[in-house]
Amino acid sequence: MKGDRYENQLMSRSTYEVHHKKDKDFKTVEMHSHDFSEIYLFLQGSASYIIEDCKYSLLPGDLLIIPPGKLHQLDIKDSSETYERYVLWIDQRYLKRISTPRTDLATCFLRAAEDSAFLIRNAVLADKIQRLLDAACEEPASFGCDIENEERIKTLLIALGQHFMQHSAESAVTGTSNAVVTGAIDYISEHITEDLSLDRIAAALFVNKFYFAHIFKEMTNTPPHRYILKKRLVLAKQLLEQGISVTDVYSRCGFSDYTNFFRAFKNEFGITPKQYYVLMRQ
Repeated sequence: MKGDRYENQLMSRSTYEVHHKKDKDFKTVEMHSHDFSEIYLFLQGSASYIIEDCKYSLLPGDLLIIPPGKLHQLDIKDSSETYERYVLWIDQRYLKRISTPRTDLATCFLRAAEDSAFLIRNAVLADKIQRLLDAACEEPASFGCDIENEERIKTLLIALGQHFMQHSAESAVTGTSNAVVTGAIDYISEHITEDLSLDRIAAALFVNKFYFAHIFKEMTNTPPHRYILKKRLVLAKQLLEQGISVTDVYSRCGFSDYTNFFRAFKNEFGITPKQYYVLMRQ
């Protein structure tokens, strides 16, 4: 299925979307997050992938499990090579709706977040996922195709859930990380509503602030202040989804005033905080 909002990282449906993309001269996308779940299958190219404090060098067949709210970014190493991938986006409410009391189809995302096991390298599983995505990526045209595609999505999620439940340790790949960056991200998450100056974070980690800024940018492709802003905006969306008023949200997320919050939210998500709040209430 081709979604016209794919390049802006926005879903155009309230269920799921499958994209099969092949590009040359692909530009690196800025670190971002979604309020939906993502499964990413890398097919070819020269790239690495950053999810929070983990950086992975990608090989063909690598599967990435990206839970909602996790900051992530593709880093293209050689734009002259063809970059090909499958991407599956799944709305959280839809994911809950197709689960049962016995089988939570969000299991792969929950386990990936708990264990920081975002990348799976398993050729048999990747082949199965690719066949399911390939069959599901076409727009339903004939009678029953929509139901068949939904069953394929369920089968895919069951396969990933079973993998995590049975033997995820065998093929989960540990990404490159740095103790200072990991400590900084933990500190930022714990103090997101407070002042988070470079001096304060570096002092908490007992490192030089210039070294901290350098190593953080090197590992995440994002300066510390941009990462903090994005984390605050992720929290803002979560609070708005919970029904907390716009006027209460910005102060809870560490913004000094509403104007800065309004501008940052709209620049990041293409919608105002109030519009998002109304949308979630509907």
